[in-house]
Amino acid sequence: MKIYKIALSLLCACLAAACSDEDEVTLTVVPEATGTFVDERDGYEYHWVRIGGLDWMVENAHYNLNDENNCLFYVDYEDSENYYPEDKFSEQYGYLYSYTGALSAVPEGWRLPSDEDWKNLEKALGTSQGEADALEWRGTEAGRLMKQNGEGTQLAMQLGGHYIEKTGSVTPKYRLIGAYGFFWTSTGDEAKDGEYYFYRKLHYKSSQVYRQSTSSEGQMMSVRFVRDASN
Repeated sequence: MKIYKIALSLLCACLAAACSDEDEVTLTVVPEATGTFVDERDGYEYHWVRIGGLDWMVENAHYNLNDENNCLFYVDYEDSENYYPEDKFSEQYGYLYSYTGALSAVPEGWRLPSDEDWKNLEKALGTSQGEADALEWRGTEAGRLMKQNGEGTQLAMQLGGHYIEKTGSVTPKYRLIGAYGFFWTSTGDEAKDGEYYFYRKLHYKSSQVYRQSTSSEGQMMSVRFVRDASN
């Protein structure tokens, strides 16, 4: 009887492992096309990938508006003993923009992606229409695929955190760099009073994508530009 129980346990373990392997099978998406774009305003070269019929820039926006109310450097908090650290521009993360700044930073031929543009990307990465239309964390694969760098989608979404003016007295206004990425959309939330706009949020450990709206006042986020695909 003991031998039978041991054999049965081993069989169950093998079946569980097989099911686990099947669960770990993940979606693979590669760009339909790739290319580069040089912003004539400052000479910065962006890379782009075509997914779902749209060209998405691979780098966060790097255009300096020279307007601290709408475009900011990241702050270097590596020196924890310095309460007022020096500003430090990051090639990896680009700039953080207010909603107004994000619109002003758009180069010719591109646009600040709408809520629908983001939904289009998410659906191309395996998210259902129902999930794309929902709020909070949705989908199963899109977040993982958006963060792929040098392989797969090559979107390389950077987790640049965000800047929020309204914080506690001991809380840095630059927050969550390396853990979360926050990205503006151009779409207002008609269900809320005031200047509320949809945004997307990614987390370094999550394979989902967060959708919600927030007030444009006192907020700065990263930006990815998009355009309709052309031949």
